[in-house]
This record gives sequence, C-alpha cells and structure tokens, in this order.
Amino acid sequence: MTAPRWAPALAAGMSSAAITYGLTRLLSTADSLARKNYRGDSISLAEGFAIATALTGCSLARGDLAAAVAVGSAAVVGAADDFDAGRHDGPAPAKGLRGHWKALQSGHVSTGVLKVLAIGSASALYAARTRRVRNRTISDFMLDSVIIAGSANIANLFDLRPGRALKMSAMCASVANLVQSNPRAYGAVMGSISGSAPTDLSARTMLGDMGANPLGLYVGMLATHPDSRAFRAVMALLTVGLIGAAEKVSFSTIIDQQPLLRALDRLGTQRDGRE
Repeated sequence: MTAPRWAPALAAGMSSAAITYGLTRLLSTADSLARKNYRGDSISLAEGFAIATALTGCSLARGDLAAAVAVGSAAVVGAADDFDAGRHDGPAPAKGLRGHWKALQSGHVSTGVLKVLAIGSASALYAARTRRVRNRTISDFMLDSVIIAGSANIANLFDLRPGRALKMSAMCASVANLVQSNPRAYGAVMGSISGSAPTDLSARTMLGDMGANPLGLYVGMLATHPDSRAFRAVMALLTVGLIGAAEKVSFSTIIDQQPLLRALDRLGTQRDGRE
C-alpha cells in the first residue's frame, strides 16, 4: 500500500513546524538574541535561528546536500550581519545594495557585502547543480541563480513588520508549488512559516537576516523547481523589479497607502496604535 501523495508534505511540514516553534520558544529569552524592532521594542532573533535550523535539517533529511549548504550559508552570513548591526551604537551600518556599494567604494567591506557574495555564490552553486541534474541550459542557470539569490534579498526587504515576510514567502511558495508540485520542499517551508507565525505575528520575535535570508533563498529554490521557463523568467523579472524598486521607494509606505495591502499586512497581527 503506497502512501498518499500529500504524506511527504505533511511529514516535512510537521517536522519543520515542531523544530521552528520549539527552538523559538527555547531561545526567545536569550539576551544575546535581543534586538530593537521598528517601534523600538526589544524582541528576539530566536525565530531566525529556529527557521534556519529547520530548513537546513529538512534539506538534509531529504538528501539535498546542495540545498542544506545554500540555506546554511545564508543563515551564517545573515547572522554575521545581524550581530554586526547589534554592535553599532553610532550610525547604522550600510543598508540596501546602494548602501553596500557606497561602503565598498569608500574601502569598507561591510558584512552586507560579504552576505551578497556568499548568497550569490550559494545560489549559483545550487543553480549549477539543478542544471546538471535536470539537464537545463545556461539560460536556465542564469534565471535560477537570479531567482534564488534575489528571493533571499526580497525576504529580508519585507522583514520590516510582524508577519510580512512570512506572508510573502507563503504566497510565493504556494504559487510555485501550484505550477509544479514539490511536496517535501513545500511542506518544509510552510511548516517553518507556521512554527514561526505565533511569535512573529505578535511581535515577540523576528526573522532578522539570519532567518529572512534562508527563508527567502529556500522559497527561491522552490520557485526554480518548475520546468516552465516562462514561469521562471517571470519570477526572475519580478525579483529584479522588486529589488530595484526597493532602492527607490518604501514598501511600508506603499502598503500603508493601499487599503487592501494594509489589511493583508495587518491580518493576524496584534496592533496597539503605536504605528
């Protein structure tokens, strides 16, 4: 008797959710993981560590070493960026591609620059492995690299309000899975999001770079799974477009100005009027 088609997704989802939720609760009181959020409240980065651990573990469990290395690399450089930012009492470290580029021009190699290089390399290596295994072309390799690396950056850009990065990641992962099913990977990412949601939505924990980068990268890998080149080309264009737009406009401002987006952004969150 064969297992139902949804069984791998359920198993991955339950395991990922349990790891994420359990580690978040266990580490949420650690002083070393405390950071200030957008309102100046002290919350924990435990969620980021937990979701990175869950996604790396799920990748190893299904025998995908390339994914585990990529996710782990994104988590390590993301953590370096988080802890570097936590040591600064003066001006904030460089942010955004433009900020990192200006820092590099002035002779300062920021942790953000190292993060771009590490995530870009990990994404390219995963895309190269996908090209070899699935007999894709060099054009496919370029599309896949852009999607994976760009998705890691986009998740970080959306990790500015409670639940926002989780909702965006869940939506993108679901679209990719509808185009071409990848049950174990989809179950892992949705399980991690579910395990993170209770404390993220209540603004008790946040992803930080340590969690947002691996989550976004994992969603990007899921988005490169469909064989449809047209789908992946659209995803690559959207990825580049969003990253470029973030250098010019504030996503938070746009969301707050649009009633539907504002309602979705605040869905499930606990607000106390201190916007």
